[in-house]
Amino acid sequence: MHVWMLLKSELRRSLGVLGGMALVLALALSLAISTGLAERMLRSSSAQAADDFDLLVGAKGSAVSLLLGTVYLRDEPLSLVPAEALRTLKDSKRVRWYAPIALGDRIGNAAIVGTTKSMVIQGGARNVAEGRVFEAPLEAVAGAESGLKLGDEFLPVHGRVHGAGHAHQGEKFRVVGVMPPTGTPWDRAVMVPIERVWALHGPLHAEHEYHDEHEEHEGHDHHHAEGIPEPLEHWLTEDLSRFPGMSAIVVKPVTVADAYRLRQDFSKMTVLGADGNPVPLMGVFSGEVLVELYAAMGGASEALSFITGLTLVIALAATLVTGVLLGRLRLPTLLQLRVLGAPKRYVALLLWCIVMEVVGMGAVMGVILGWGIAELCAMGLTHQTGIAMSPALSLNELRLFLLTLALGGLCALIPAWAAGRARMN
Repeated sequence: MHVWMLLKSELRRSLGVLGGMALVLALALSLAISTGLAERMLRSSSAQAADDFDLLVGAKGSAVSLLLGTVYLRDEPLSLVPAEALRTLKDSKRVRWYAPIALGDRIGNAAIVGTTKSMVIQGGARNVAEGRVFEAPLEAVAGAESGLKLGDEFLPVHGRVHGAGHAHQGEKFRVVGVMPPTGTPWDRAVMVPIERVWALHGPLHAEHEYHDEHEEHEGHDHHHAEGIPEPLEHWLTEDLSRFPGMSAIVVKPVTVADAYRLRQDFSKMTVLGADGNPVPLMGVFSGEVLVELYAAMGGASEALSFITGLTLVIALAATLVTGVLLGRLRLPTLLQLRVLGAPKRYVALLLWCIVMEVVGMGAVMGVILGWGIAELCAMGLTHQTGIAMSPALSLNELRLFLLTLALGGLCALIPAWAAGRARMN
C-alpha cells in the first residue's frame, strides 16, 4: 500500500491530536518570528524617521530627551536654547540650512511646532502637497495626518499632553498648506511661524496682548505682536538676544566633516540666556543616539530571543513526545503492516511522515501567524507613535523556518526508529 494513502487515513483518524500539536508548534514559532520582525521593523522605521535630523542642537542635558522631543515629538522636558545660538549658524558655509523649533502647544492630538520656512520645505528639498508655505504670523502648514485641511482655523492649546492645558486667546491660525505624507510623527504636527509662538509664550507675550488690545481699540490691523519685526523671519537679521529661546535647532550640514565640526563647536559653546544666565549647549547626531538606544535594548532583545528559542525547543520536544505516543497507540496497525510483509523502513517512514506532517503544518502556520502578530504590532505602534511601520519577511525568517523543519525532522527520527524496531509477539 502506498505510504501517502496511509498518511491520509491517519490524518483523518487523528486530525484533532495532530492539529493540536501543529498549533502548539505554530504558536511557539510565531513568537520567534514576530519578535524578530517587530524588532527589525522598529529599528528601521525609527531610523528612517530621523533621516531629516542630521544634527540637533539643544541645551546641555539628556541627548535621548532631545531626540525624542524633536524628532519624535514626544512630551519631553527640554531646556530652552537662547536665540543667540543661531548667530553661529548665520551665513555659515558649513550649513546647508537650519531651523529653530519651539514646542509646547497642540491642537487636538497634533503637536504645534513653531519654526521657520526652512524646516517646512527642508531647505528646498521638499514641497507642500497642497496650498503653500506660511507667509504671515497667523498662517499654518499642517501635516498629512494632523486632521486639518486647507482653510481650517484653530486656536492652539497650551500643553503638549492631550486633555490638559488651556486654549490661547486671540486670533485663530488658518491652514494655508498641507504637507505630503512622510511616515514620521511630523505627519501629525502643525507648523506655524516661530514668531507667533514667541508672542504667545515668551517675554513678548504681555507686549503682544497690550499691542493687540490697543490696535483693536484704534481699529487697526493687529495681526503681529509688538517687537516682532516684519516680514516673517526678518528677526534673523536683528539682535537675537532680545528674542525668547527655542526647544532645539535642527541643522543640515553640507558635508560629514562639517557635521562633526559643528557638533564639536556647539558642544563647547555657552550662550547667555534671556535672564542673563549662561546656558551650555550640546550638539548630537540623531543616528548616534539611536545606536545607543538600540544598544540599551540589546540585552532585553537577547533575553527575549532566548525565551522564544527555548519555547520553540519545548514545542519540538512536545511534538517528539506526541510522535512516540502516536507510535504506541498505532502499534497494532504498524504490526499488522509488518505481518502483511511491510519492511521495517516502510513502517519507520510512515511514522516519520506523520510527525513531519505536524512539523510542516506548524511551521507554515507559525510563519503566517508570526507575520500577522507583527502586523498587529505595527498597526498599534503606528497609531501610538505616528511612525509608519510595516513588517517584512527576510532571510532570517526563512532560516528559522528551515531550521524548524530540520530540527523537527531529526526529532521525528526517534519515534520512527522505535516504530521500525517494534517486535511482533
